[in-house]
Amino acid sequence: MHTIGQGKVNARTANLLGALTLEATHLQQQAGEEVVGIGGAAAAALVTIQARPGWTIEQMRGGLGLTQPGAARLVERLTREGLVERFGPGGRRGYELRLTAKGDTVLEQLLLGRRAALTDLLAPLSDPDQARLGELLELLLAGRIGDRGDLERVCRLCERRCCAQCPVSDAYERHQND
Repeated sequence: MHTIGQGKVNARTANLLGALTLEATHLQQQAGEEVVGIGGAAAAALVTIQARPGWTIEQMRGGLGLTQPGAARLVERLTREGLVERFGPGGRRGYELRLTAKGDTVLEQLLLGRRAALTDLLAPLSDPDQARLGELLELLLAGRIGDRGDLERVCRLCERRCCAQCPVSDAYERHQND
């Protein structure tokens, strides 16, 4: 066992968490690919563009963990699919991005599919167990936030309307005020 933060980390707990996060990741990717039809970071790009309309490819790519050429190729694919549009003068600053009406519809379907997959994953837990898990997840997520890039990375697939008060954003704000 390691002593980290306030408690001891049990190797078995860490291992179980790793297995569960892989399963949750798989379910989210599967739901995204079924709806969007494009693998990789497409789903996260749609969520980010909706949350930050007017951002450029350069502003968006960091939270997605993409290189500039990779992000440009992704935006090109999303544009060809009619999900994203570029506007503004372009040039050195780059085009600003926003979702099209079709993009908004696809994103809504994506988020509903993601929610259904994750809800199914949580189904074995009772309501009180789910509430406690939610509290623990808030603590774990808040502990991962240091800067704006962390905020964008962690929330890149969030269904933002589900969190009346975002624990990740709150942690970022607290970090900024420290």
